[in-house]
Amino acid sequence: MQNDNTKDTPEYKAMADAAIGVLDTRFLKALTDPTRIQLVKKLILLGACDVTTISGGLSQDRSVISRHLNILEQAGITASRKDGRRVIYDLDGPYVVQKVTLILEALRPMADLCKPFQAIVNKGEVA
Repeated sequence: MQNDNTKDTPEYKAMADAAIGVLDTRFLKALTDPTRIQLVKKLILLGACDVTTISGGLSQDRSVISRHLNILEQAGITASRKDGRRVIYDLDGPYVVQKVTLILEALRPMADLCKPFQAIVNKGEVA
C-alpha cells in the first residue's frame, strides 16, 4: 500500500524535523495524567505550597501526590525548595510558557502541510 502522506519537499522535511525536535515526551507525558493536571490547577490557584496543602481535597494519598509532583518537576513544570522539613512546590510558569510556545511554533506549519487525505481528495479519488 502506498503512503499517501509521504512528502518529499524540503519544506515538509524541515517542518517534520522541527516538530520532532520539540515533542518532548517527558513534558507531554507529565501533562497527560488527570491527577497531574489537577495538581497544576491547584498550584495555579494556590501558588507555592507544600504537599499537605496541595493534597487537600484530593482522594489520593500524600505519597501518591508527592510522586506526581516529582514527575512534574522532572518535566520542568514545577520547581521545589526546602523550607525546614517541608518541601514547597510552585509552577515554573516561564518554562511552561516557553515550552508550549516552542511546540506551537514548530507545529504551526503542520496546519498547511499536514491536511488529512488532502492529496487523495484533490485527485478525485475520495468524495
